[in-house]
Amino acid sequence: MTFDRMIALDFETTGLNPGYRPLEIAWVEFDSNFNVVEQVNSLINPHIPIESGAQRTHGISAEMLVNEPSLDDFLMKTHAEKFANEHVLVVAHNASYDVPMFLPYCKKITALCTMRLGQTLYPDAKNHTLQTLSTMLNVDVEPTHRALDDALTSFHLMKNIATEHGMSIDEMLTLIQSASLNSLMPFGKHKGTKLKDLPSDYVRWLTENLDPGGWIVEALLGR
Repeated sequence: MTFDRMIALDFETTGLNPGYRPLEIAWVEFDSNFNVVEQVNSLINPHIPIESGAQRTHGISAEMLVNEPSLDDFLMKTHAEKFANEHVLVVAHNASYDVPMFLPYCKKITALCTMRLGQTLYPDAKNHTLQTLSTMLNVDVEPTHRALDDALTSFHLMKNIATEHGMSIDEMLTLIQSASLNSLMPFGKHKGTKLKDLPSDYVRWLTENLDPGGWIVEALLGR
């Protein structure tokens, strides 16, 4: 697959409640040989309150954001030409969380989720957080719940996985798009259980209530 640009992306946000907004963005652009081309990082004014739990995690306060741009201003006025007409590969840990915030600013996005990659390649890991996987794969950068550090960690995690398994970007994309019953349930009361070992009543609940196009449902239904 050919991309106009490839980046590892991370957002810090106001929290997890519905209506959350980004308050920090970072990306690491890289080339087909996994060389870093550019690093971009900015605080973002979300114009809504920050949840106390989120602030404790990333340490970003409302006072730090008063004079910062909105996400629209930062991306459309400063970086619009980079993405508006491009097909962008976005590498992110838990891409389903980060990519929707970035999608409106690109012509097309293909997501490579390092969490999903870890779930597929290392189903027996104790968990698939960025911290755990980066330690397993000997990533030198430490995730800190700040956008640039976490974007860099996701990039190097993807790079180290590619090196360890001799995989290209296309092969990694194919792998994570092929849902597997050996993957672990990432949340809920059966978190950490292989999909193939889930109770039948829970499988029924998942298939009736989760996104039918999501990887969990696809794996359970054998698509």
